Amino acid sequence: MSDPSNISSQIMTTLGVGSGMDVFKLAQDLTDVEKIPKQEAIESEITATEASISGYALVSYQIGLLQSAFEQLNDVSELKSSSAASANDALVSFTSVDGSVTAGGYDLEVSQLAQEQRSISDQYSSTSASLNGSAFDLSITVGNTSTTTSTVTVSTPTPAGVVAAINASSTGIKATLIDTGTSGANYRIVLSGPTGSEGAFSISSTPDLGFSDGGNTLQSAQDANLTFEGLSLTRSSNELSDVIEGATIAIKGTTSSAVRLTVSDDKSLLKTNIQNMVSSYNDLNTILNQLANPGATTELGGALAGDTALIRNVRNQIRSAIFADSSTTSVSIEALRDIGISIDRTGELTFNETTYDSAVASSYDDVAMMLSANTDNQSLYTDDS
Repeated sequence: MSDPSNISSQIMTTLGVGSGMDVFKLAQDLTDVEKIPKQEAIESEITATEASISGYALVSYQIGLLQSAFEQLNDVSELKSSSAASANDALVSFTSVDGSVTAGGYDLEVSQLAQEQRSISDQYSSTSASLNGSAFDLSITVGNTSTTTSTVTVSTPTPAGVVAAINASSTGIKATLIDTGTSGANYRIVLSGPTGSEGAFSISSTPDLGFSDGGNTLQSAQDANLTFEGLSLTRSSNELSDVIEGATIAIKGTTSSAVRLTVSDDKSLLKTNIQNMVSSYNDLNTILNQLANPGATTELGGALAGDTALIRNVRNQIRSAIFADSSTTSVSIEALRDIGISIDRTGELTFNETTYDSAVASSYDDVAMMLSANTDNQSLYTDDS
């Protein structure tokens, strides 16, 4: 049987005999006339779709940057930075200061440090020395003016078993097994409680482990006694977080006279963050203009020219949010417009530093209230202002 493809070739060749016509090229050209425009249209649609997807992604990314810029304005402690110094860091020092601290100078005098009770047991020859023929209970009482008594069972009646049982309990007492180096009787259990007078404790058991014996209490529990701005205070800890709001202070020793503590704040952080927000918005505005303009020469210029409704909606929602009144207004500061934020005829945000400086100088607390409701880390899902 003859090959059909050879027969077709012969027919096509015969048709072209004497005419000088390339019948094969003619057939290809006729096919291309139909195929190429459709192919180009499909490829153009694919390119436009890819550009649109990239355009949407770019808008989403820039909105994320704008949101991040706003998040630098919604916590009262982040609106300004603060610094603090002590006249005697060896005795009194700052361990942390946030932006909510009130600037000023403070006097702090320490007459007594807080400390925990420390008690030791009798001496034992090894960590596994037998203390009893079977498991036994410890009765642990913690407190001074108000006491709590707990029963702790020692399942393994050895010094190591006592330590493990106490540390596994919820009494707040910490136990450590120490090798004192005394040959033959060199192990002691050391107990320490919480700092402050309410951390005092007592332990009894059968067998008697010696914690209540005379001379086995190495240190008694006591509160810190101090004078802050002339006011006498007691605290159970040597770390003070409720004396100067927004600051944590460590007291390390007693003082012979008042130590001067100085706190200052720097409100330039707020201005910087507002400028960053304005810049982020204007970057978004520029990107939206380019994506909507078919004549733009940028890589994605005109990518969203067919979706101007999206661009208009994004602009309107963001502008409404920026220029709306705060839900925590004050007498003179109600919105961002009151601290120098406005929009020009090109749609760009502008920042009037003179207006801002005046508002912050005269009404910083109102500015902070307008921006943050005087809160930190407020949930997006709360119904609070």
